[in-house]
Amino acid sequence: MKPVVRLLLLFSIIYGAFIGRAFAQGTIKGKVTDEKKTPLPSVLIRLKKLPDTTFYKTTSTDPSGNFIFNDLPQGSYVVETDLVGYKTLIKSGLAITPTDSLADAGVLALSPSSTTLREVSVTAQAPFIEKQIDKTVVNVDQNIANTGTNALELLKKLPGVQVAPDGTITLNGKSGVNVTMDGKTTFLSADDLANLLTNTPSSDIQKIEIMTNPSAKYDAEGTGGIINIIRKKNSKSGLNGSLTESFGQGYFSRYNSSLVLNYKTDKYNLYLNNSYSYSKGFFLNDVTSDIMNGNALSSEQVSTNSSTTLNKAYNSSAGLDLYLSKKTTLTLIGSVSDRGYNNNLTSVMTIADSNRNKTGSENFSALNADKPLNYTAGVQLSHKLDTAGRAWSADVDYSDYRYRPGQYNTTLNYDPSGNFLSQDNVFIDEQRTLHIFGARADYVQPLAGNGKLETGLKSSYVKTFNNSTYYNQLGGQNVIDSALSDYNINSENINAAYVNFNRQYQKLTVQAGLRAEQSVMKGQQLFTNASVDQNYFELFPTVFLNYKLNDQNTLNFQFGRRVDRPDYHELVPFRRPLSPTIYFEGNPNLKPDLNWHSEITWSWQNTFFITAAYDIDRNYLRTLYYLDSNKTTITRMPTNIQGAHSWNVNISYNKELAKWFTTNTTATFYQNLFNGSADGFSLDDPGFATIDFVTNNSFRCSDKLSAEADFEYESKRQFVGSVFGAYSILSFALKQKLFNDQGSITINANNVLNTESRGATDHYLNLNQHGYSYFYSRAVILTFNYRFGSGKVAKTQSKSGSEEEQRRAGG
Repeated sequence: MKPVVRLLLLFSIIYGAFIGRAFAQGTIKGKVTDEKKTPLPSVLIRLKKLPDTTFYKTTSTDPSGNFIFNDLPQGSYVVETDLVGYKTLIKSGLAITPTDSLADAGVLALSPSSTTLREVSVTAQAPFIEKQIDKTVVNVDQNIANTGTNALELLKKLPGVQVAPDGTITLNGKSGVNVTMDGKTTFLSADDLANLLTNTPSSDIQKIEIMTNPSAKYDAEGTGGIINIIRKKNSKSGLNGSLTESFGQGYFSRYNSSLVLNYKTDKYNLYLNNSYSYSKGFFLNDVTSDIMNGNALSSEQVSTNSSTTLNKAYNSSAGLDLYLSKKTTLTLIGSVSDRGYNNNLTSVMTIADSNRNKTGSENFSALNADKPLNYTAGVQLSHKLDTAGRAWSADVDYSDYRYRPGQYNTTLNYDPSGNFLSQDNVFIDEQRTLHIFGARADYVQPLAGNGKLETGLKSSYVKTFNNSTYYNQLGGQNVIDSALSDYNINSENINAAYVNFNRQYQKLTVQAGLRAEQSVMKGQQLFTNASVDQNYFELFPTVFLNYKLNDQNTLNFQFGRRVDRPDYHELVPFRRPLSPTIYFEGNPNLKPDLNWHSEITWSWQNTFFITAAYDIDRNYLRTLYYLDSNKTTITRMPTNIQGAHSWNVNISYNKELAKWFTTNTTATFYQNLFNGSADGFSLDDPGFATIDFVTNNSFRCSDKLSAEADFEYESKRQFVGSVFGAYSILSFALKQKLFNDQGSITINANNVLNTESRGATDHYLNLNQHGYSYFYSRAVILTFNYRFGSGKVAKTQSKSGSEEEQRRAGG
């Protein structure tokens, strides 16, 4: 009987433990202050689960110093604080039981460290990838292989993110991604956004939030989701800052420099971030264009194109937090970006007939020069109504974007024997100005049972002026060609309201919201007196469900509706030459792309994740190739495609396998399917599956020395009639801490195998193109960083009332 009794007793213990874990969900909360009882915000709190003391969750304190961990299974826990300038504090004796679901850690008073900066080297770091109910947070500051690179190169390394050769950013194979910086939409076209990210040092970035299905409190813009780049905010007490200098050598040299300064008292917080970047790049591609007449070849164009690009940028942002009272803060923000851009393109093209016999050739050169200037100013007032969490905030801002690109084109024409025939000289003067006004107000109301209700209003108004003048250079004089010139004025007003609900029900956490947006757009072409008016109202619901199956397994479901509005430059019907035979022309009749998104995720031990997602689009936006009526030139024009579907499966594993080795590996499988037609040509295509594989591996060699190895591979992928070839990137980095951990020096070898080059094909009505692009991104980068100051008290980030509009500016 004894064995039976023991077996029954063991079964009862196991069954009881299972029932307890399945139904006992609890909360651990607390507050962090300094030795003077002043609340400390942005303190990293780590939750460890006994008996193995492995990290279970992480969070940060809010502006009042409070922290909370929800949805915890039964068990014993330990919390640990991590804040630069203060000693680590460990609070034990916290337990969640079937009879007590709330454990209060009380007030954790931190004492200053006598070796402030040395303390940094021994405190734990946030995990590289964190999964939350509505977003994935990538703490890119933890990856030393990113040191010395720029923001665009950094995005290429993120799980599920792809960057096309033209700078277009996709997420899990989906276009229409809204890229924001510190919660503010950049308002830039794909080209201008790529230039901005190229001139933003990765050393300025702390973390990146990836949202495939943003909640209702975010702008509905972006059918592909939102990528929010959060820059570093140095907010320590007194005078503090950091200096970063970086030099790299690849095909050309590159240089980055940044300085962050902060001065904080109990009355105000003043911060300044300055950066300068210089980079030069080289690009080469070979393209063959077959002009078809049905299934028969009509003519052929074979070209070799080389491009040298120079980017220089000075970016500066400043802010002032005025603490009017313990509950009220007034924030003033401002930023300016002064950039210089030069692109020198040369193209040699051979023209042949249907039998591929040479009929002539063209040498084309184009110099594009621009000095974009933009600035933003804003004010925000935030107020806490009580200690329970009721709060409101309101802000207004204004942004101004100015562009004046000039393009000088020279075309030399030759006969089949190479004899000179003629020369064409063209100058294109473009002046673009955008004025953006925004205002928003938000309110947060706590609810019983760890619930929260958020609601808000937003309004924005954008006015754009586009004056494009086309000159033919005749007899040394610039003569206006009014037939090819364009001057138009556009305005857009978006009014929005949202409500968002979040509450925990034992094992189930629910977040649901609804956003309403009204868009009114008016456009007028002054040369032709033509006008385009659009007025539409849309609702955008979102639902998030997070269900804790047990201590090891969790299910997450997301559902929502999004919109992708055309970039402002895509609406301008100006025809701009890109090469001897390829032009770009805007489409004023574009409609917004409306999208439904759904996904489900299973996670195990918060380290292994499998996500399956499906999207349906109506009026999908894509720039297509059109053969002109002369059967020679080609026009790239933004177009609405009637329907699009896509699916993706994402598998991610993030784990500290040993004290010296951590891996973060993600494999994404996706496929895009399209149905519709353009210019009488069927675009129906089932597509094919693509794999995107990204792995980051960290090695701790000693307390002072660490290493990284990153690898990315993407197989060929398709968007409508365009197919891009496979490529891979392998990078290594080594980091050595210096000066009692105040400084560091990093060596980064980027794309060591130089395997980023790839092929591409395009198949449209009477047009077949195939080519190969050569990228010269291999480089060795040396970076030095030095921090000074002590103590740390972080500021609350401010939002912009015109976030989404700033993304679509420029072009």
